[in-house]
Amino acid sequence: MALSNPFAVGNVLIAMAAVGFWGYCLFDLAKSDEWEVRTFSKPVWVALLVFTNILGALMWFAVGRPRRP
Repeated sequence: MALSNPFAVGNVLIAMAAVGFWGYCLFDLAKSDEWEVRTFSKPVWVALLVFTNILGALMWFAVGRPRRP
């Protein structure tokens, strides 16, 4: 089945970008040290990222990730 509808192609691209951003946030959380993580503990952030998907990724990016120089 070809994606001939331009809206379908746009939706696929948006979905791919969202999954990529979510994956980046999950990887960033995994490589962050426990004492660097802000707002919640690391296990709570894992649960938020896994169960709330993009909302959790946005929250991690805004208030959870460590401040890096």
